[in-house]
Amino acid sequence: MEKKKKASPALSFEKALEGLEEIARRLEDGELDLDESIAEFEKGVRLARICHEKLDAAEKKIEILQKAEGGRIERRAVDTDEETGELDDDEDIQGTLL
Repeated sequence: MEKKKKASPALSFEKALEGLEEIARRLEDGELDLDESIAEFEKGVRLARICHEKLDAAEKKIEILQKAEGGRIERRAVDTDEETGELDDDEDIQGTLL
């Protein structure tokens, strides 16, 4: 049975995100050949997975801290821009981490 790999503790969320941004820039430049583009895309998928795992871990820690303080955790959907992934309304983040 295949074991699921955990996010690399040596690679921070910020470094993985920087790597993703660099890969996106190189792919958007259009100067890579097909094989290079595929290799960069594969690296990007790995970095995106690391970012996702680290964000999930941070969210779980926040939930544990909030529960320990007697806080009630309420999840709600937020609208994001499909192209950029950014929040459509900055008000959506107010109070979510505090």
